[in-house]
Amino acid sequence: MPGRSNKPALFQYVLIVRKEKSGNIDYISFLLCFTCWVFFLFFAILTNRTSSVFFWISFLIPVALIRNWWIRKKHDPRITYKHPLFVTGIVWLFVPGMRWIFILFILFVLFDHQARQNLEIGVSDEQVVINTFFRKRFQWDELSNVVLKDNLLTLDFKNNKILQREIDPHLNEVEEKEFNEFCEEQVLTNGKLEI
Repeated sequence: MPGRSNKPALFQYVLIVRKEKSGNIDYISFLLCFTCWVFFLFFAILTNRTSSVFFWISFLIPVALIRNWWIRKKHDPRITYKHPLFVTGIVWLFVPGMRWIFILFILFVLFDHQARQNLEIGVSDEQVVINTFFRKRFQWDELSNVVLKDNLLTLDFKNNKILQREIDPHLNEVEEKEFNEFCEEQVLTNGKLEI
């Protein structure tokens, strides 16, 4: 049936949300790595550790940033900053009392990866699931209406909250009328609106 997912047992429909540009993620990742490197240089100078392994290994950060920039410019503009973030996290392991920051950088790598993935919204006869880093699950009894119109998905909740996401028309082949009829049926049968 057109518009339906290839995984009928899990979701009857999978909608892919229009992707935001990842430029902000790139700027934040670059600034985070560069700022940490400047901090490492000052820390090494202030603690008189300019001849230590820590000082020299910190130079891997600008090397990773320059390598990233070169690959993006010459070969693949989609390359991410996960390697410079990981290298910066490794350097934090050499800072006494601050080694725990390495864990934060591992989380930054995971969030960077997740932020670049297509956001999917799965709709089944049991629930609506938004595939974020921490999945959001909505049961039909929480919803008063679900409508797809002009590539805009609207989830209208019984508590008067509204959630809207723009669906990418190039990545979705969902028949609006069929989808809306399916959602209306789920709201009526599973949601059983309270009076």
